[in-house]
Amino acid sequence: MTMQRIIPSTRRLLMVMALALLASVLPLTSAVGQAPTARSLLNVPFKGVATPGPTFDLVQSVVDFGPGATSHVITTGTAHYLSVLDGDLTVSVDGKAEVVGAGKGMSVPAGTKLILSNAGTAQTARLFAATLLSVGAVTDVHFLSAPGIKVFATARRTMFNAPAVVDITQMAAVYDAGYRTANHVMNEFHLMIHLAGQTGYAYLDGGVESYAAGTQGVMYEARAGWMRNDGQSTSSMAWTWVGTPGKPLTTAVVAPAPPNTGTGQAKDAPTYAAATGLILTVLGLSAFAATRTRRAHLTD
Repeated sequence: MTMQRIIPSTRRLLMVMALALLASVLPLTSAVGQAPTARSLLNVPFKGVATPGPTFDLVQSVVDFGPGATSHVITTGTAHYLSVLDGDLTVSVDGKAEVVGAGKGMSVPAGTKLILSNAGTAQTARLFAATLLSVGAVTDVHFLSAPGIKVFATARRTMFNAPAVVDITQMAAVYDAGYRTANHVMNEFHLMIHLAGQTGYAYLDGGVESYAAGTQGVMYEARAGWMRNDGQSTSSMAWTWVGTPGKPLTTAVVAPAPPNTGTGQAKDAPTYAAATGLILTVLGLSAFAATRTRRAHLTD
């Protein structure tokens, strides 16, 4: 075998080893080369809502209507804020019916006769309902028991020192596996119902919480942190804001720099320096092997 055949073969082998080592230490991207994202399912605002008083309960529920399911007649003791997460829902207020599709919503005044129904024959319609109630009061919109109707989850939280007028916003989102939000602070009162998957809240002070489907959660106001998908599949949630008109719901937060440990590298940072060192080592070995092969050939 000649030197010309030995040296390129050795170099190719060592270069393959270098690339394999590089791939083993660098972070992987998604199969399509895109970072995980979040997608909005719902964003419905209700402006200028009068509160029951400085202290009240926000009550919200996610309710599933099977094909053909119809509620009993509900007499609304207080205003209801209704949005549709999936399918189409027919909302009849005092005999006047309106079809509300996914991603849309409507308010129902107090003192009306309300009937909710799914006129479809195939798809389940999912309702997201919220009300502001006196502390301890109940409302029958959250306890529907007609055939084909199932309450997926209900959540409740008490607000103190509330303004006389607020803006109510109903939202929902889905997170890809691996997604996390930017660092931020929740400024306004809110309440979440987790719909699917596992969603975590991580705070810059070190606190961590995680919530499964069907549970309620709150990423606390004035506590900086981020939200993330804690599972291997998509996660989703719906939540209601009770906000002061004109005040931002969230504020971005710049995380403090990590402490200087002398390494110049954060704990969880990708080990690019290690990758570079490995590649240089392998390339050095390649040059050394080539030299030894050349010398052996000359000796022969």
